[in-house]
Amino acid sequence: INAMKNNMVVGPVGHLQELPLLRDTTPLLNHLTMESNRLKKEIAQREELLSKIDEETESVEKERVKAESVNVNLRRQLQDYIVPEVIDYVQVRADLYDLTKTLKTWERKVDIAQMELQKYQKQWMLMREHSRSVNPWATMEQHAAL
Repeated sequence: INAMKNNMVVGPVGHLQELPLLRDTTPLLNHLTMESNRLKKEIAQREELLSKIDEETESVEKERVKAESVNVNLRRQLQDYIVPEVIDYVQVRADLYDLTKTLKTWERKVDIAQMELQKYQKQWMLMREHSRSVNPWATMEQHAAL
Protein backbone atom coordinates (compact mmCIF):
# COMPACT_ATOMS: atom_id res chain seq x y z
CA ILE A 1 0.00 0.00 0.00
CA ASN A 2 2.84 2.34 0.87
CA ALA A 3 4.49 1.55 -2.45
CA MET A 4 1.38 2.63 -4.37
CA LYS A 5 1.55 6.03 -2.79
CA ASN A 6 5.00 6.53 -4.30
CA ASN A 7 3.81 5.58 -7.81
CA MET A 8 5.41 2.19 -7.38
CA VAL A 9 3.88 -1.22 -7.82
CA VAL A 10 5.14 -4.69 -6.86
CA GLY A 11 6.25 -6.53 -9.97
CA PRO A 12 6.10 -10.29 -10.76
CA VAL A 13 9.53 -10.93 -9.29
CA GLY A 14 8.71 -8.98 -6.19
CA HIS A 15 10.64 -5.90 -7.16
CA LEU A 16 9.09 -2.50 -6.98
CA GLN A 17 8.41 -0.94 -10.37
CA GLU A 18 7.18 2.53 -11.17
CA LEU A 19 3.86 2.90 -12.94
CA PRO A 20 4.76 4.92 -16.04
CA LEU A 21 1.20 5.99 -16.85
CA LEU A 22 0.48 7.33 -13.39
CA ARG A 23 3.86 9.04 -13.18
CA ASP A 24 3.35 10.79 -16.54
CA THR A 25 -0.27 11.85 -16.01
CA THR A 26 -0.04 13.20 -12.43
CA PRO A 27 1.58 16.53 -13.43
CA LEU A 28 -0.91 16.86 -16.28
CA LEU A 29 -3.79 16.20 -13.89
CA ASN A 30 -2.45 18.81 -11.46
CA HIS A 31 -2.08 21.31 -14.29
CA LEU A 32 -5.59 20.62 -15.60
CA THR A 33 -7.06 20.92 -12.08
CA MET A 34 -5.37 24.31 -11.60
CA GLU A 35 -6.56 25.40 -15.07
CA SER A 36 -10.08 24.26 -14.21
CA ASN A 37 -10.07 26.28 -10.98
CA ARG A 38 -8.75 29.33 -12.81
CA LEU A 39 -11.45 29.00 -15.48
CA LYS A 40 -14.16 28.61 -12.81
CA LYS A 41 -13.01 31.84 -11.17
CA GLU A 42 -12.90 33.60 -14.54
CA ILE A 43 -16.41 32.35 -15.38
CA ALA A 44 -17.69 33.63 -12.01
CA GLN A 45 -16.05 37.02 -12.60
CA ARG A 46 -17.51 37.26 -16.09
CA GLU A 47 -20.97 36.28 -14.85
CA GLU A 48 -20.73 38.99 -12.20
CA LEU A 49 -19.61 41.48 -14.85
CA LEU A 50 -22.46 40.38 -17.10
CA SER A 51 -24.90 40.91 -14.22
CA LYS A 52 -23.57 44.44 -13.65
CA ILE A 53 -23.77 45.19 -17.37
CA ASP A 54 -27.40 43.97 -17.42
CA GLU A 55 -28.25 46.25 -14.48
CA GLU A 56 -26.55 49.18 -16.17
CA THR A 57 -28.36 48.41 -19.43
CA GLU A 58 -31.70 48.50 -17.61
CA SER A 59 -30.79 51.79 -15.96
CA VAL A 60 -29.68 53.32 -19.25
CA GLU A 61 -32.86 52.09 -20.95
CA LYS A 62 -34.98 53.78 -18.26
CA GLU A 63 -33.03 57.02 -18.72
CA ARG A 64 -33.45 56.74 -22.49
CA VAL A 65 -37.23 56.35 -22.15
CA LYS A 66 -37.36 59.34 -19.80
CA ALA A 67 -35.22 61.46 -22.14
CA GLU A 68 -37.36 60.44 -25.10
CA SER A 69 -40.47 61.55 -23.21
CA VAL A 70 -38.90 64.93 -22.45
CA ASN A 71 -37.80 65.22 -26.07
CA VAL A 72 -41.35 64.55 -27.30
CA ASN A 73 -42.70 67.27 -24.98
CA LEU A 74 -40.07 69.74 -26.15
CA ARG A 75 -40.78 68.97 -29.81
CA ARG A 76 -44.49 69.51 -29.19
CA GLN A 77 -43.77 72.86 -27.52
CA LEU A 78 -41.51 73.83 -30.40
CA GLN A 79 -44.23 73.04 -32.92
CA ASP A 80 -46.83 75.02 -30.95
CA TYR A 81 -44.59 78.07 -30.50
CA ILE A 82 -45.59 81.12 -32.50
CA VAL A 83 -42.98 83.80 -32.99
CA PRO A 84 -44.44 87.30 -32.55
CA GLU A 85 -44.13 89.77 -35.35
CA VAL A 86 -41.19 92.16 -35.27
CA ILE A 87 -43.50 95.17 -35.29
CA ASP A 88 -45.15 93.85 -32.09
CA TYR A 89 -41.74 93.64 -30.41
CA VAL A 90 -40.85 97.16 -31.54
CA GLN A 91 -44.20 98.46 -30.24
CA VAL A 92 -43.70 96.82 -26.84
CA ARG A 93 -40.19 98.29 -26.56
CA ALA A 94 -41.52 101.76 -27.47
CA ASP A 95 -44.27 101.43 -24.85
CA LEU A 96 -41.68 100.39 -22.27
CA TYR A 97 -39.53 103.40 -23.14
CA ASP A 98 -42.53 105.76 -22.81
CA LEU A 99 -43.55 104.25 -19.46
CA THR A 100 -39.99 104.54 -18.15
CA LYS A 101 -39.89 108.18 -19.18
CA THR A 102 -43.27 108.84 -17.51
CA LEU A 103 -42.10 107.11 -14.34
CA LYS A 104 -38.95 109.26 -14.15
CA THR A 105 -41.03 112.40 -14.71
CA TRP A 106 -43.39 111.49 -11.88
CA GLU A 107 -40.46 110.65 -9.59
CA ARG A 108 -39.00 114.12 -10.25
CA LYS A 109 -42.39 115.72 -9.57
CA VAL A 110 -42.68 113.82 -6.27
CA ASP A 111 -39.17 114.93 -5.28
CA ILE A 112 -40.06 118.56 -6.05
CA ALA A 113 -43.33 118.29 -4.11
CA GLN A 114 -41.47 116.84 -1.10
CA MET A 115 -38.94 119.69 -1.18
CA GLU A 116 -41.79 122.25 -1.34
CA LEU A 117 -43.54 120.52 1.55
CA GLN A 118 -40.40 120.70 3.65
CA LYS A 119 -40.00 124.36 2.72
CA TYR A 120 -43.61 125.18 3.70
CA GLN A 121 -43.32 123.19 6.92
CA LYS A 122 -40.21 125.13 7.84
CA GLN A 123 -41.96 128.44 7.06
CA TRP A 124 -44.96 127.39 9.10
CA MET A 125 -42.76 126.50 12.07
CA LEU A 126 -40.99 129.87 11.83
CA MET A 127 -44.31 131.75 11.66
CA ARG A 128 -45.65 129.82 14.63
CA GLU A 129 -42.55 130.51 16.68
CA HIS A 130 -42.68 134.17 15.69
CA SER A 131 -46.36 134.47 16.67
CA ARG A 132 -45.64 132.90 20.10
CA SER A 133 -42.81 135.27 20.77
CA VAL A 134 -44.97 138.28 19.82
CA ASN A 135 -47.98 137.19 21.89
CA PRO A 136 -46.84 135.00 24.81
CA TRP A 137 -50.36 135.18 26.33
CA ALA A 138 -51.77 133.29 23.39
CA THR A 139 -50.21 130.04 24.55
CA MET A 140 -51.39 130.65 28.13
CA GLU A 141 -54.92 131.27 26.96
CA GLN A 142 -54.83 128.04 25.02
CA HIS A 143 -53.69 126.12 28.12
CA ALA A 144 -56.36 127.75 30.28
CA ALA A 145 -59.09 126.81 27.80
CA LEU A 146 -58.13 123.20 28.12
